[in-house]
Parts: sequence; C-alpha cells; structure tokens
Amino acid sequence: MPTHSVHDCGHHGAGSVSPLGGGAMVSEAVVDAVASAGFIAAHRCVGEIGAGRPVVLVDGDRQILVSPLDGGPIVGDTLALSAARATFVGIADGPAFVRVTGADPATLTLIATACTPDLSIAEVIEGGDLANAATELAKLAERLPAMTVGDAASAPAGTLSVAAADVLSFRRTLAATYVPVASAPVPLAAGATANVTAFRNAIGGCVSAVAVGDARPGTLVRVHSSCVTGDIFGSLKCDCGAQLRLALERIASDGGVLLYTAQEGRGIGLVNKLRAYSLQDSGLDTVDANIALGYHDDERDYAAAAVVLSHLGLGKVRLMTNNPAKAAGLESFGVSVTPVPLIGPVTPQNANYLATKRHRSGHRL
Repeated sequence: MPTHSVHDCGHHGAGSVSPLGGGAMVSEAVVDAVASAGFIAAHRCVGEIGAGRPVVLVDGDRQILVSPLDGGPIVGDTLALSAARATFVGIADGPAFVRVTGADPATLTLIATACTPDLSIAEVIEGGDLANAATELAKLAERLPAMTVGDAASAPAGTLSVAAADVLSFRRTLAATYVPVASAPVPLAAGATANVTAFRNAIGGCVSAVAVGDARPGTLVRVHSSCVTGDIFGSLKCDCGAQLRLALERIASDGGVLLYTAQEGRGIGLVNKLRAYSLQDSGLDTVDANIALGYHDDERDYAAAAVVLSHLGLGKVRLMTNNPAKAAGLESFGVSVTPVPLIGPVTPQNANYLATKRHRSGHRL
C-alpha cells in the first residue's frame, strides 16, 4: 500500500496563518495566544511546579503561594484539593482549600491521599478558581493534584507568578499548536511499511501518527494513549498493549492511522498511575483509585488528537475503541466518529480492570 506523506497535509479552515515550528502553519490567533505573556507565564510556572518550586497564583486582588505537596516545600498549613478529591472524602462539591491543624508533611499527605483521612483536623475554606488553578497547575506538571498554600507575601525572591485564568486556559491553547515536523517510512513488525509523522506542540510535546495507505475520510483510526507498563513492559494488569498490537495489525492489513498520544494512565502520568496501582492493591477499583488521588476517572483530553486528525484531513473516521467517552471527546471537537470494537484478551490479571471499564466507565466490552 502507498504510505501517507506529511507533505500532502493541507490547511483546513479559513483565515490567515503563520509558521509555528517545522514550517507548518497554524492560525494567527493561536500564534498570538502562545506568544502572550499569560501563556508564557503559565508554561514557566508548570516547569517550576514540576521542579518542586513554589509559584504565586493571582486571581484579581487575591494572591496565594502554592507548592506541590509531593516534592515541594511546605509553604503553609492549608491544602488546595481538586474537586474530585474533595468530593471523594466528602468535604465539598468542588475544588477546596482545607486548613489543617498540625500541618506536618505526613498529616497533609494523609488528608490528600488517604481513603479515610481524619477530617476532624480539617477546616474547609472556599476554593473557586484559585483552588481549581492550583490543582490544574499540579496536574499539568504531573504532580499529585494537591498543593500546600501560603501567604504570597512570604514568597522567596525570584518566585514566578501567574494568573489563575491563564493556567486554566493553558491546556486547550497548547493543544491547538500541534504541527507536523518530521516524517519517515518505517517497516512494521505487523507487516506493512508505515509513514510515521511526528507532530510537535509549542512547548515540545509530541504526538506520533502511524499511517498505512492513503488517509481519507472514513479511514480506520486508533487514538492510543501511551502506556509504558502495557505497551513496553507487557503488563498483564491492563489491555493497553494488546489493543495497541491489535490496532497495528488491522492498520497494516486494511490501512489506517494510529495516533500515539502522551496521556499515560488516562492522563495522570506514570508516577500517579503507579500510585493508583498501589491503591488498587489495597482494594479500590481503577475508577476510585484515580478519584482518591484527586483525579477524575479519565483525565484525557482529545483536543490535540482532533488537531492532528485535521492536519491529516480526517474529519470523519472509523475509530477503533470500546470507550464511548473517547468517541464523544473527538466528536466534541468536530470529528465525525463511527466506533469500531477493539477487544483484547481477558486474563486473570486484567479481568477486574475490564469489568470496571464495563460497569463504571461504560466501555462496550
């Protein structure tokens, strides 16, 4: 079969365009957003939180100092908790600040991660956008979505600051910046030569498109989230590796495109996925383990995948998935989706995992 070439990619939609890396084009509005002081501040603050350093969050006249609970300095006696975590422990219906009596690191960690923490030492304070932005910043840095909170006036010299609104808009703005930057033919063990194209965003994140045959509307597509444990190590705890191999076999045989996206552990990252595994070993299922850590059941966002599909001219796809939320996620960004089942083997090790997918997440298994 002929391989799809990145040079065939057209520009979809009206409006002026500008280059953003690799010679590809994105809209002027996206270029302006990425060049804005707010986007740059958010990007830098994600890096600071990832490195375990505190930043100042600003919302109007309100300012707070926030620091990642896992690996950063404790900057106050208050925690910012995500809506998922606050709901899980029954203290609020949305993101919240929680002032903790005797706020040593061990106590704070129990409030943020224990299945049944001692809430008699916790006082809930209004959260709103500041608490939401604090935990979103932690998620973007793949930290535990719990931040210690202190007085902004106590921030060390040189501490960076960012507006809460810029943190909350960062993820969606970034997704719009994916452009193709490199492409080459790659022979696959599944039995075909694919054209593999790397799409890079404005800060260096990558989505790989593995295409066999001509990419045209109605093409068979798999949007696969990276899974180090399943795809690389061959873990039997999930069906990710089996689904990846099955998808590549179908694409090699019938033609199609596989997008490999960096959304490990349903978007929570490898470190937090391993934390969730530990909670599963203590009796929680996959859904509750993620929620207990402060995440939603599924944190994945399909905006980037939709942008890459648009670059490939694929506004209508046959999507290899058992997950209605994945189909709905792509459709929310204008991709027309016809689901195609992708059923991997059931093993003693992944039976409970698959049952949770079916009963709690609505997967068609």
